[in-house]
Amino acid sequence: MMIAILIAIFAILFAILSIKNIKLAIAFTIFALPTYLIRFSVFNIPMTALEVMILVLFAVFVVLKIRKKEKIELSNYKWLILLFLIAATVAVFVSVEKVSALGLWKAYFIEPILFFIVFINEIKKKDLYLIINAIGLSALFVSIPAIVQKFWPIGIENGFWAAEETRRVVSWYGFPNAIGLYLAPIAVLFAGLAIAQASKLFSNKNKAEYLAFIFKVLVFTCCVLAIYFAKSEGALVAIFAGIVLLGLVLPYKKLRMMTIIFAFLLFCIFAFIPSTSKLVDKLILRDTSGQIRQQQWNETFKMLKDGKIITGAGLSNYQNAIEPYHQEGVWLKDYNDPKWLDKIFNDEEYRSAHWQPVEIYMYPHNFILNFWTEIGLLGLLAFTLLLLKFIQSYKNVSKEDRLIYKIFIVMLMTILIHGLVDVPYLKNDLSVFFWLMFGLSFLLVKSEHSNLDAG
Repeated sequence: MMIAILIAIFAILFAILSIKNIKLAIAFTIFALPTYLIRFSVFNIPMTALEVMILVLFAVFVVLKIRKKEKIELSNYKWLILLFLIAATVAVFVSVEKVSALGLWKAYFIEPILFFIVFINEIKKKDLYLIINAIGLSALFVSIPAIVQKFWPIGIENGFWAAEETRRVVSWYGFPNAIGLYLAPIAVLFAGLAIAQASKLFSNKNKAEYLAFIFKVLVFTCCVLAIYFAKSEGALVAIFAGIVLLGLVLPYKKLRMMTIIFAFLLFCIFAFIPSTSKLVDKLILRDTSGQIRQQQWNETFKMLKDGKIITGAGLSNYQNAIEPYHQEGVWLKDYNDPKWLDKIFNDEEYRSAHWQPVEIYMYPHNFILNFWTEIGLLGLLAFTLLLLKFIQSYKNVSKEDRLIYKIFIVMLMTILIHGLVDVPYLKNDLSVFFWLMFGLSFLLVKSEHSNLDAG
């Protein structure tokens, strides 16, 4: 009863905020993306605090639009969004887990797009840095507790992760990789914004500019530290790749030259110094986690080829669909030992040391396979077209705004790079963040004439 009362009070207060200042309510929702972790049920329907905010926000938005007799903007993505939603809806009927599938359909597809609709109608170009600051504060909200956990492991329930010698921080989440999935694109966003602003600091001694620059550097630093302490290797690689891309695409000749020289030196180190072999093995998926991923993808392809190429497995049904094709483990290949297979057959001790049990994961841990298995080939096509539309829209952005749009594109590429070995969309906060990126894109494409810097 007490929980129900608290939820009702929260919903009422947020509704009041939305009515009084809907832009601030949107910014608060962005700041509070991790509140999907606060879970409860309403009339036996699973809900989260984040979902309550999105639904209240959308309801207030619709009422205000009706009262003002204003049209609702659906954006230049509307047909691709419709295709995406059709694929997700079909995936509910394909799945044998109908109740769970409906929950994912609501949380990962319907509600994020409702948020996107509110965002593009209410947020204007002049509000962009209200939104970016909300993203930065949200990143600090996640990263600072993670940094604290490195030295004081309160909130880390897993004993192995909590132990000092094997510590992996989790922040508010229950598992370390959630930190990397959320913070990696934000780290790259703020790195790009900091680089862009740094170029103006010497010519502009405005105190506000310096404070804004310090805030961007602080967000980037905290994100990277939190991810490093979480030991989220895929996220660290994605951030590194994102920063290299920033160095190549941002319009600063010295930065571009330094990036090219750095990339060349790095290639030489990888090519000629033996001590980097473990890092290379990790990058080309020869380490333990990489071999597990490869086995997982092989099983997924077998499942898809067995009558599910078009439809996929259906929402929330991957674990059921993959079970007949799943191997309980994988023999870890030693790429430096040409006789490793002979030892597997003939050496009991070696065989025992190189057997790695593999569980059935919720998703294939590859963004292409994730969408293919969950919402079918149509959903994968829609997702691909959305990405292409996002990138292609660059040519419709004014010259003044192209710098920040390049940063947005690199942020998207960071998500995709990380998504090669993880699940960068199918999670409450990540799906909303994905559509937030499209909302940011829409702000810059919407107006042909704007004058927005990276301040």
